[in-house]
Parts: sequence; structure tokens; C-alpha cells
Amino acid sequence: MSRRPLHIWPGERPDEMDHMTSESQSAKESSDLHDQASELFLRRRDTAWVSADQIALDARLASDPKFAEAFRRAQESWDVVGRHATAPELLALREQAIARARRASAGRWSLPGARSWRAGKWAAAATIVIACGIVWQLSPYGYEPGYYKTGLGELKVLELSDHSHIALDARTRLRVKFSADARIVELLDGQAQFSVAKDPARPFKVEAGSKTIVAVGTVFDVEYVDRQVHIAMVEGSVAVLSKDQSLTAIEPDSKSNGSSAIELSAGQALAVRADGAATVLLKADIEAATAWRQGKVIFRDQTLAEAVHRLNRYSRQQVAVDDPGLAQMRVSGVFDSGDAQAFAEAMQAYLPVTADFSQASTIRLRMK
Repeated sequence: MSRRPLHIWPGERPDEMDHMTSESQSAKESSDLHDQASELFLRRRDTAWVSADQIALDARLASDPKFAEAFRRAQESWDVVGRHATAPELLALREQAIARARRASAGRWSLPGARSWRAGKWAAAATIVIACGIVWQLSPYGYEPGYYKTGLGELKVLELSDHSHIALDARTRLRVKFSADARIVELLDGQAQFSVAKDPARPFKVEAGSKTIVAVGTVFDVEYVDRQVHIAMVEGSVAVLSKDQSLTAIEPDSKSNGSSAIELSAGQALAVRADGAATVLLKADIEAATAWRQGKVIFRDQTLAEAVHRLNRYSRQQVAVDDPGLAQMRVSGVFDSGDAQAFAEAMQAYLPVTADFSQASTIRLRMK
């Protein structure tokens, strides 16, 4: 195989060519280092990653500053994608990237010595996902800064720029709007638990329906479904106001017409009907209100219609109640969220109902 001759264009000196060659070599080494960092970052997220791999990675990060910087950039790129992960396009591509990593892992790390061609696939997978994240962020289609949502049966935890955390229940939508003097989250639909980082100079406000919950540093759960708001206090305290209301006098009574601010402390809850009438529960069932964080749903003397409505947020197999009278029967129990069949079997055992399992997508409950 013949070698192509080296051409030096007019005006180029050999020392300039040496300089260009040096720059090209440096760029190639930087690219290889980025590929290695991206590859290892993806592999670390796979179940095949073991403690020995982590020890080796930690050692290289400590001894090789250039590699550590490349690894940090891979982490930052992945975080950018993660912040926009609710987009269906990103979800699909991230799954593909992880799947490629798993397939590559079995062969690549069983072959000592030379760098496997699969490394290119790993880097390509990371590049695809990161590029998609950047394109989606800049695209006018569908993406909205600060907007997050979960789908059927999906749970998500967000870390905000102030180090507050929001856990989103299934079928939840919210919008985060931070400024220099306010931290505002608009809960559009669904349920979320807020762990608020303390910042007295910037109160943390959650807007749900006609209400605004104001906190400085605390943990609380908010549900906004069918224009009804339910707030459960886990830690600390909050003030609940109407959206057009300023933080003035606090109303300690157990009932409110919505015109006064209401203060809630740990262990208490607030239920606001669609018409705005609010009732404070001084000894709330916090366990039931936050059971979704453990993958459970707890019903305590609720109507069957309410129980079914909540359960259907988690399962592709939906439960339907055809009889209005049956829908008003009271139920209690603890169930795994998403296990519609177990719920239907329990209702069939303890209520005068029969469950029709003939349809794959829907279980129908009828009076016997």
C-alpha cells in the first residue's frame, strides 16, 4: 500500500507543520480522553458496575487531572439532559443509550489489552443523548424552561438550584420560577412533596389552585386534583394564603372561608374544596398522605370512587366503577400503587361487588 506524499503549501515552513501536527495530536488526545470519560460515566450507571470498577475510577480521577476534568464535563452534560428528561424524545434516547451500555459491557471488559471498538459505540451513545438534550433545549417545540411532569406510574425527584428538592408523584405537572427575591413553584396538577432549603431572604411559595403555600425551610406534601387542594405538613410550618393575599394575620381556626391566612405546623393538614372552603385537620394522617413515596396507597374510610381515582394514577390497567351507588361505598386498606388487580380482588372479597377481568386494559367493578 503506497503512502501519500507530504505536501507543503507555499508559505508554510516545516516548523509550522510541526506546530500544526502537535496541535492535531493534542486535539486527538483530548477527544480520546473525552470519549473515555463519557464511556466510563455511562458504564458506571449500569448494573454491571462493581466496587472494583469504582476503586479503579476513583484512583484515576485522583491521579489524572485532565481525565477528572473530562469526567466532570460528562457529568454536567448528563445533568443537562436530566433536567429535560420529561421530553418523550429524551426518555427514549436515554433508554437506548443505557441499553447499548449494557450490551457493550459484557464483551468489552472481558477482553484485556487493546481498546475495544465498542468504546466508540459508548461514546456515540453519550453524544447522541447529550446532543439531543441541547437541541431539545433550544428547540421551539414542546420544551418550556422550568416545566416538569411525570406520566402514568412515574415518580421523579428534582434538585433545584437552591438545593431544595421536589418529589413528583405520578401524573403530576409543575412549573418552577425562581428570581432574586422569590422561589415560586406552580403545581398545575397532581401531587408533590417539597423539601425546602432555608433562605429567609427568598420565601419558597407553592401555588396550587387558588392557594399559595409560603415556607422558608420545611417539608410538606401538596395535592392538587380536580380543583381541590390537600396540604400535609411533615416538618416545620407554612402559611397558606389566597393567591391575591399578602402574608399578614394568621388564622388559627379549624375552618376558613378563604379570606384569612392559615398557619399549618408539623402533623397538621389542610383540605380546600373546589369552592374555596378550607378545613384544617389538627391531627392529620401524614402516613396516608405521603404513602406514595414508598410506592403505597392508603385508603381510610374513603369512597370507592375516590380510591379508584387515586389508584388509576399508577396503573396502566385501569379500574372502572359502573354503578353510582357502588361508587359511594366506603373502603379502607393499604395497597401497592399500580397493583390494580390486587385492589379489585380485595374489593370483590370485602364488598358486595364482582370484578370483571375479561378486558386486559380495564377491570370493571359491579354490584353483585
